[in-house]
Amino acid sequence: MSRLKNIYLLYFILFFLIAGCNTGKLFYDYGEEVASWQLDNYFGLTNQQEEWIEERMRLHLDWHRKEELPRYRDFLSEVQSRARDGLTMIELDEGYARLDQKRIRTLERLLPDTASFLAGVSLEQINTLEKKMIEENQDMKEDLESPEKLSRERKEKFWEQMEDWFGDFSKDQQDKINRLRTEWFPGSADPLAARLERRSKSQLQFLAQLRSSQDKAELENWLRRSVINWAGETDSAKQARILRNKKRILQVDKLLTPEQRIHAVRELDEWIEILDRIILDN
Repeated sequence: MSRLKNIYLLYFILFFLIAGCNTGKLFYDYGEEVASWQLDNYFGLTNQQEEWIEERMRLHLDWHRKEELPRYRDFLSEVQSRARDGLTMIELDEGYARLDQKRIRTLERLLPDTASFLAGVSLEQINTLEKKMIEENQDMKEDLESPEKLSRERKEKFWEQMEDWFGDFSKDQQDKINRLRTEWFPGSADPLAARLERRSKSQLQFLAQLRSSQDKAELENWLRRSVINWAGETDSAKQARILRNKKRILQVDKLLTPEQRIHAVRELDEWIEILDRIILDN
């Protein structure tokens, strides 16, 4: 189910790094068309808007491939060199900080064009956007009405990702990690419900801003203030969430075997090779 998590950063597609070798290459070759299609889905673009978006997006994609992908490649290489020995909180702190710097650097690159686009949308397009937001939020609400199905799907996806990265898990490991997940996500506190609440709040703020002013400079300043806490979180709530996630990573990391760490190193090898091919195919 496709959802827009952060509508004022529809250029977020740049953050979609690589889902696979062919996907990654296709993304950098045709990402401007994907961006145009996504925006059209939410706003109903004019031909002139589509042309402008594709032109600007191509420039951003070329920049990202030349300037940012080599940084991601180096970062993955460093992670790989440490992966055999397990993780520490200090290493996680450093990794999160560096990824956040990369995120902010890309956002700063995109903000001026994002503001330019938003400054030119019509009232009809804003209304189209609002209707799309309501539809997607309703889909999320419907998911929450089937908590057992949602929990099962989330668990299946979790283990699929874990096995992709680390290989097979013993029954004992699975039991221990499943118990941890039960502690992380108690049935009375579904994370999707909290995300929907934050999302709805930020969407209302965004729509109000668009309807009150479409001055480019004002929109860019508003986006810069808002995008750091894009999900409607306070800074303290965001930091608490990040700390929880780090602790969860360390809990799982302690349960991994040397063979599973080697499996992860090999997976990182594949990702580094993918990045190398995309960087060189320039």
